[in-house]
Amino acid sequence: MSSRLPLRRTVARSAALGVLLAATALAAPSEAHAGPEQIAATSVDTDVEAQPKTVAKPITLEELPPAWVLPVSGYHLTGTFGASSSLWSSTHTGLDFAAPTGTPIRSVAAGVVTESGWDGAYGNKTVVELPDGTQLWYCHQNTLTVGVGEQLAAGELLGYVGATGNVTGPHLHLEVRPTPDVPVDPYTALTEHGLAP
Repeated sequence: MSSRLPLRRTVARSAALGVLLAATALAAPSEAHAGPEQIAATSVDTDVEAQPKTVAKPITLEELPPAWVLPVSGYHLTGTFGASSSLWSSTHTGLDFAAPTGTPIRSVAAGVVTESGWDGAYGNKTVVELPDGTQLWYCHQNTLTVGVGEQLAAGELLGYVGATGNVTGPHLHLEVRPTPDVPVDPYTALTEHGLAP
């Protein structure tokens, strides 16, 4: 029996050593059994993690100017788009903002002045063309303050309310024309750009 005891101890020790080796291999792979690529990848990962992190500097965001603004203040709406009257040769093609003579008129949106001067029934008229080709017509002005080719920002002064051309009183007649021959309802265009005329 004494000869079997050392054999049992040897088998028990071998089994314990096998379990220990297996557990060690699962917990952390040995570099001794890894190929050169695995060792290099381990080294690179360690180096990358050891580098300091770059933190972005905080920035201050500035409020953007509104894309569209109302052309006048202190007004009330009179003639609306599509209305019929003996005052017009056809249906009304714009929106009328009645205001006292001399009330400042501001550009509704950013664009370039393509016309500025007298235009018959429209009186003193300024046309501003937007980047998408839409034209904004500002009619019946008392005084024009911009010339052809000038670049305007939304809200920039372009003239003053008047009663020139075919009118019954001082007002701004505003037209919105996606193409030069086709006016659309300025009220709708203004509301689509977040304004409440």
